[in-house]
Amino acid sequence: MKIQEEAKPHRGIQTELMFNRVQGEVARCGQYTVVRTPATPDYYFGNLLVLEDAPRNQDRAQLEADFADLVGAPPLIKHRTFLWPVHDDARATPDAFIDTGYEFSQTAVLIAHAQDLIAPAQRPAEIVLRRYRDAADWSAWQALKLADNAGRYPEAEFLRYLSGLQAMYQQMIADHQGDWWGAFIGDTQVANLGMFFTEDSGRFQAVFTAPAYRNRGICRALVHHVAEHSFRRATRLVMVADESHHAARLYETLGFQRRERMASLCWWPA
Repeated sequence: MKIQEEAKPHRGIQTELMFNRVQGEVARCGQYTVVRTPATPDYYFGNLLVLEDAPRNQDRAQLEADFADLVGAPPLIKHRTFLWPVHDDARATPDAFIDTGYEFSQTAVLIAHAQDLIAPAQRPAEIVLRRYRDAADWSAWQALKLADNAGRYPEAEFLRYLSGLQAMYQQMIADHQGDWWGAFIGDTQVANLGMFFTEDSGRFQAVFTAPAYRNRGICRALVHHVAEHSFRRATRLVMVADESHHAARLYETLGFQRRERMASLCWWPA
């Protein structure tokens, strides 16, 4: 009898669920992993179904019904989100979902070990890289996020979402699960990111550079600086980025390698 090998953990999904467990509920239910964040119903990726495989077009109605039963439905839960690991070289496009207004996203999961890390050729001399230390740092974080939203999501809902995220990150920091870091020029915060840990993995979170300060090497310097610190605690560091976005190529110049992929579908009211 052939012994089936145990499936390797999907580091992208594994580290993603770390955040959901802090302020929400993660439970296995049949073929799904159900994620709920009752306190933040507007958090699209805090209220979702994690699938084992890519959804088939003919299963859309059943998946939507299961989402309503297991996660929620209007008026409390106004969106629907599905997340799954992409196996092998599968590139199926869920047209039946996209045609009804779902946003489809596919991301690369980049992983680095300490020996992979490559230092940037140079670091901008004017920047200071440090952990967040007070409320002013978080106020600047929120202002940067609001400016970047630029009306994509309704402002009231987006503010509730940001407040929930901030509370989660600050709780994790208080519990010694990680830190939020910023890059500063004088008193101005120009870039930031989170780094949090689960078991032997560290996960970068929401790497962001203000538009006026992009293409100056600031993001590269911040990621490398935080990675150096984080390898004191983690065996591997995980970064998730849109496959076609330039950021994925930036991380590769620092030694991160594309090891996994994951994809999502999200629908929300117009």
